[in-house]
Amino acid sequence: MTPPDPARWRALCLGALALFLVLSAGAALGTLPGDVAVRALVRAHLGSEAGPLFHGVNRGGTWLVLLPATALLFALSAHARRRWWLWCAVLVIAPAIEDGWKVLVARPRPEGSAFGFPSGHATAAAAYVVSALYLLGRAPLGRGGRVAVGAVVVVALGVGVGTARLALDAHWVSDVVGGWALGAACAAGAAWWDASREASAPAAAPPTATERLERRTAD
Repeated sequence: MTPPDPARWRALCLGALALFLVLSAGAALGTLPGDVAVRALVRAHLGSEAGPLFHGVNRGGTWLVLLPATALLFALSAHARRRWWLWCAVLVIAPAIEDGWKVLVARPRPEGSAFGFPSGHATAAAAYVVSALYLLGRAPLGRGGRVAVGAVVVVALGVGVGTARLALDAHWVSDVVGGWALGAACAAGAAWWDASREASAPAAAPPTATERLERRTAD
């Protein structure tokens, strides 16, 4: 299996971080262009009858779903188990940053006075999604299996959770995008570090003639 390219994950980490910081600066000043329009569009097309569905999807951004999903990821990926502490740290640190950042930006949600930027559900879901995509790329599932599982993870936990937060009128769209950017930056940073360790590891030396002879004799 080809080792992952650190440059790809570095680009995702830095790009997502830049987007997050730009959105943070804008959110500190108030609503951003598109926030009000997207809220009106969502409220017009997603009626109250869809509420129970979105309440269920919304749990994808909580530990009720992410904890068993992480256990499943460890079961599928030996590489995840190898540095389990790194991926667990991502899923803890990203929400911790989000929690403190809300106070720093101090922008209210669409309803009520609670701070909303960035969305905690979107942050946690994106941190898991990007971690999963990196680790599934190293899992022995076959290309088709990795694509299928990755698509389910992205749609159900990434897009689904973000849509649910908007449908439940819990966040502005920039809160959700900011959460996606923060979670992606944290997970891609971990993937960048992990891939760099893989790339810098010395290649195993080919067996010597004596070692080859010993192996054949043992067989």
